[in-house]
Parts: sequence; C-alpha cells; structure tokens
Amino acid sequence: MTPLLVALLSAHAADAPTFSRHVAPILFKNCVTCHRPGAIGPFPLTTYAEAKKRAELIADVTGDRTMPPWKPVAGHGEFLDSRTLTAAQIATLKAWAAAGAPEGDPKEAPKLPTFKDGWQLGKPDIILKMPKAFTVPAEGRDVYMHFVFPLDIKTEIYVKGVEVRPGNLKVAHHAIGLLDGSGAARKKVDPATGGYVGFGGPGFVPAGFTPGFVPGATPRFFEPGSAITIKKGTDLVLQMHYHPTGKPEDDLTEVGLYLTKEKPTRHMFGVLLGALDIDIKPGDANYVCSDSFELPVPLKVSSVWAHMHLIGKEVRLTAELPNGKDVKLLKIADWDFNWQDTYLYKHPVILPKGTKLKAVWKFDNSAANPRNPNDPPKRVLNGESSTDEMGGLWLGGEVANELDMVALLLANVGHYFEVESKKKAR
Repeated sequence: MTPLLVALLSAHAADAPTFSRHVAPILFKNCVTCHRPGAIGPFPLTTYAEAKKRAELIADVTGDRTMPPWKPVAGHGEFLDSRTLTAAQIATLKAWAAAGAPEGDPKEAPKLPTFKDGWQLGKPDIILKMPKAFTVPAEGRDVYMHFVFPLDIKTEIYVKGVEVRPGNLKVAHHAIGLLDGSGAARKKVDPATGGYVGFGGPGFVPAGFTPGFVPGATPRFFEPGSAITIKKGTDLVLQMHYHPTGKPEDDLTEVGLYLTKEKPTRHMFGVLLGALDIDIKPGDANYVCSDSFELPVPLKVSSVWAHMHLIGKEVRLTAELPNGKDVKLLKIADWDFNWQDTYLYKHPVILPKGTKLKAVWKFDNSAANPRNPNDPPKRVLNGESSTDEMGGLWLGGEVANELDMVALLLANVGHYFEVESKKKAR
C-alpha cells in the first residue's frame, strides 16, 4: 500500500462518524427503550460492541424506515413521543456502517439512559392486578389477550391519570385500555388463562378508552380540570399484545389509576368511527370503505387510535370544519397490525360543533400482499377473527360539560346503530 493511499484512507477514517460522538446519541435516544436487556427488542444496542455487531442491519432498517417503528405520515397530525429519525441521522448511521463502524473516543459517548423501576407517576390510588400470571407460549403467532379488571366502586370516580406497568417487558408489545359498562367482557373470561383471546376486537362496544402502554411512551397526567369519569359497574379491560421470545414467558401486568376528588370541569370522552360493511373479493388490492360523523358539540382532541387486521393497507382521518377547512388528523400509509398504537397529539386539536369527521380505510386482499393470511386469497367480511377484517378509529378528547358528553354519546351510538341497520337492510 502506497503512502498516498494510506494517507487517503486515514483521512477518510478521520472524517467518518464514530459510535461515541455520533451514533450513540441516536441509539440511546431512539432505540434502547426496546433494545436493552430485559426489553422486547430481539437484541441490545447499549454498548459499542453490541452496536458494531449490527452496524449494517442498523443502517438498512433505518434507511428504509422499518425502524424505529413509527407509522403516522408527516403532515397528518403532530404527535408526542415520535420515534422518527431525521434524514441526517439516517445518513450518519449509514456512513458509520460503511466506514467499518469505528468506535472513536469512548470518553465522548453519552451516558446510557436509566430506566426508572416502579410506578413512573408515583403510587396509584387504585392498583388493578391480573388475577393470575399469563404464560406466553414460546413459539407461534403474536398473542392478543383481554384481561378484565372489575373496579368494584360504589360511586363514580374521576381518573386524572392511568399507568400500565407490564410485568414482562420481553413479551409486552403494547396494551390498550377499554371501558366496559355492559358486563359483556367479564362473561368471556376463561378461568384457565384469567382472560380471553381477542384478535380483532374486545367483543363489546367500548364505553370509552384509557391510556395504555407502548415501549418508549411516557405516562402522563391529564391536564388540570380534565378527568375520565368512570361510572359504577364499569370494568376496565386491558388488551395485551404479546410477542413470543422462543421460550415460555410469564406476565403479570398491573394498571394504576390516579384519582382526583374534584369533579372535572372538562370530561374525557371521544368518538368512534367504523367500517361495518366490509365485503372484500379475492384479489382486490385496493378495497376502500369509509365512515363519517358530524360532531353535535365541540371536542378538544388529544389522541387517536386506528384499527384494522392483517390485510389493512392504509387509514386516513380528516376533520372538515364548519368553515370548509380540512384538518388532517392521521394517515398511516403502510398499515401493520403488529404496530398499532394510540397516538397523542403534541397540541390539542380544537374541533367546533358541526365538524364532520371523515375516515377512510383501504385493504389489500391480493396474493401479492405478504400479510394476507389466506393463500390463495378468499372473500373477507367484517368480523373479529384473524381471517376477518375491521376498520375502526377512536378519537379521544374532552367535552366542556356532562350535557355535552351525553349529547356526544347519544349521537355517536345512534350513528353506530344507523350504520348497522343499513348494513342489515342490504
């Protein structure tokens, strides 16, 4: 090797990003929540040696934005806890891998984040525990379980915050909280497991939703004056999504409720939109269905949750204001059932009375869809099993008073039954 070539290579190495100065800050901020010992990531990325071993993989999966997992499309809502990387960060990871993953000076590396044990919001007023540990099998498809927590309250309570604490982060993919005032969920519980399987849905129409869990999300109290009102006789139902690790794993998840004695001046509530008339022919790669709902009262929106099954392709939610202006609330262009989440808006979205919510769901029932559970494709109808489909959207927020809450509830339930009756008429 000539002295000139040695000099050129040395200069290139000197200019290349290093783990300590450039890569560690990216990984520690965006990746190690999941990719650390005891968490759900399949391998840790907490040290230089661990990251160097996966340098090319890191460059590949960040380059095509497979990782970190974040589905909302930019420009359709601004959300908290976003896991997106900038183009510059992606370029840094690619250049680092291409240069041979140099370490640099270890003294320049930031400190690894610490992850607090116990309740992040402090000791809850009510702690709900699973009746027994649930064993996630070693192999097979992801598991979706519903666990019912009877609240056994003598009067209504006002909840100012909710924290879900998974018992086993190795298998806990995410959790969604639902409120059941009908008693339907508790009738489904299998004593052998302490819960019931529910791939597509909970098997009841939720009376409301509560904050759940997703790795990397921060539990938060609601704004002062805001609370979820939970009536006597209501059960909290936790939908848990588990991912097998290759060996049996036990989970004993807890839910903490933080109460306030002050009657809320604003009530946490929301709107449910759904596609109930799904009938997709085999081979249809772009099946579209929609729903719309006009707000009878003003709604201050704080969160959104979308739901489809395996052949879901895209979901969009837009609010058409009374003045004709459109507000883009959510778009997911590459739906993945295993990465559904509740998204919290960075700033509340104020929707006045008369706003028309418009939802669109798209499905791909073709043989070219690698997520299609049917080979060859079959006719797909609305339903809760893995081979059925669903289209749902929940928009969570606040209303000004109890009268508005009742008006919104009656209008939304009435809309649901109107859509259902039209479906049956056809």
